[in-house]
Amino acid sequence: MPRTVLLGALLALWLLRYATTSRRQRVKQLPASEERVVILGASTLDGLGAALLKQYLLRGTEHLMIVGRRQEGLEQVRESMLAQTMGRRSASARVEIVQAELTSSADVAALRDRLRTQWGRIDTLHVVFGVTSILPILGVADVDPCGVNASGTASLDVHPTREGLDRIAATVQQSSDGNLKGTAMVLGALLPLLQTTSAHPAVVVIGSVAGLIPAPTRAVYCATKASQHFLVRSMALECESQAGTLVPGTQQRRKHVPFLLVAPGPIKNSFVAKYAVDARTGPRDNREKALEVDEVVRATLQRVDKAQWGTLVLPSRVLYGSLLAQLDATRGWIGRMAHRMYHY
Repeated sequence: MPRTVLLGALLALWLLRYATTSRRQRVKQLPASEERVVILGASTLDGLGAALLKQYLLRGTEHLMIVGRRQEGLEQVRESMLAQTMGRRSASARVEIVQAELTSSADVAALRDRLRTQWGRIDTLHVVFGVTSILPILGVADVDPCGVNASGTASLDVHPTREGLDRIAATVQQSSDGNLKGTAMVLGALLPLLQTTSAHPAVVVIGSVAGLIPAPTRAVYCATKASQHFLVRSMALECESQAGTLVPGTQQRRKHVPFLLVAPGPIKNSFVAKYAVDARTGPRDNREKALEVDEVVRATLQRVDKAQWGTLVLPSRVLYGSLLAQLDATRGWIGRMAHRMYHY
């Protein structure tokens, strides 16, 4: 009973915050034709970045930039989204492409400098890029007793070799770079630009429900996404303190940059198949009830338009699970659901 009461209290507080921030309309303060939008991670046709680009084109946004590692993928996304919005977008719409490795300080600094000289201002930053990990820790080392191994075959060994431990280290490093290091670097580079050039700045970061609820075969992914979540939430608090401070050498004061952290469950796209750092076997989880890409994008933009910041958990029912997870209830109903979800 005490857990139920606490859960209800937490949910009530969350709903109260949601309601009290819903009166402001950012979309009315910042017309689509004037908004400058940067999407980091948009080189896959069925990805969230591509869907965000399409929606911004449809709503009349004219200044757009997509950034990713694969030049060919970025070009495919741009051409496809421009074709799909033909006759429905602004005739003045332009989609800039920047090929960049967002865990490289040189590439991130070059991106920042290009934005400063070419646009002079950014209003909305979407952090969409990242990687996933889909094996249990022992599976990365090829000694998983349940047979879920990087090699794809069962192992007769009990203890990981040194090479197996090195694979664990490499998986953790790659995951941390893609989900935590990259996010920290781009926010460090672009937040000052948002604070000093936009009247209505905003940052949207795509996290994951994996950063809220532990899951089997997702230990490394859950850990790095949880780290990303706390990074974003902590930086949001830092931005509150920085708002109103003087920009050195001027009489200008920094704007407050609000954050929206989106934590979706599994999505029906190729993210897991293409961006897993520890296996190439594709997702093993049950994706019949996975979210549609457009569903996530619509919900995200609705929150941004209404200036409803904080954390958006999708689907909304998973919010209950995330709260239960904080109460260490994962060995019960949540734990059973996770085992069924990931077939482990």
